[in-house]
Amino acid sequence: MEVFQDMTSEREDLLLSSITGLAGGIVGSGSTCGVVVGGAVGLGLLHDKALQEGGIEAKVGLLSLVGEYSKWFKDNFKTTLCRERTGIDFYTPQGQRRYMLPDKMGKCLSHLIKTVGHLQSYRDKALPRIEVKQEDRQLTPIHCAQEVLKGIRGKTDIGDPLLERLSIVFDGGIGLQGGACGALAGAIMAIGIPFGMDIREMSFIQASKASFDSFKNLLVEKPKGKPEPYGVGKDIVQRFKEEAGAIECCEITGKKFQDWRDFQDHMHSPDKCKGLIELAISEGARAIEQHR
Repeated sequence: MEVFQDMTSEREDLLLSSITGLAGGIVGSGSTCGVVVGGAVGLGLLHDKALQEGGIEAKVGLLSLVGEYSKWFKDNFKTTLCRERTGIDFYTPQGQRRYMLPDKMGKCLSHLIKTVGHLQSYRDKALPRIEVKQEDRQLTPIHCAQEVLKGIRGKTDIGDPLLERLSIVFDGGIGLQGGACGALAGAIMAIGIPFGMDIREMSFIQASKASFDSFKNLLVEKPKGKPEPYGVGKDIVQRFKEEAGAIECCEITGKKFQDWRDFQDHMHSPDKCKGLIELAISEGARAIEQHR
């Protein structure tokens, strides 16, 4: 995300802080890779002006673009899920030690470098023009992560309109690809606003130490030091898993969405997704109030 912002001259420090907890597949849980998430949110930032001015066409176009990017990542690296790419369980000491070895961390860095190179091709790429039917224009869209971020802001006064706009990239599990649930991602991004890393004000050594300390907090019952997204967020992830049974959209819903309308039809139907959005709002707001 930081490299993407430097590449496009769109500096947003709060956005960087908010996604701190999404590394390792949402608080180290092995879901959608942080490289995929960083690129997806970066594509949203790249087209934020269109999101503000373009209405529903811009949203549909952005989801298509993010879906295309996610498919590229899967085609090149066989999967978008952290647990499948690394084979690492970050919730065990053995897993964390294994990740520090060159073959694991080096693999992730090589994928990051190749992905950043690919993302450069998107700088001058316009949003796809996708026809939106008149009846679809009359539908009030529901965006999982956005609903959670707005709900938490309403309860805590912690939030950011830019982050809420860009969070639609999480619809249907990152561009409708069935990955990490947007409702859970929204809750973790919300706690990243007050508790995330201010990475641009940190040296490489400071940022690395803070990252290692965060992952250590996954291993202890009572996290040490100041509140940070992993120590705070692991309970949210656990509570969400207990209720949803999974943290990937495709497993929670039991389907792969064909397009934006298919996703919106699902979100407007009586389904447990609405309950999970309320759960994510409640858990995220509770965590912020408890630790701030």
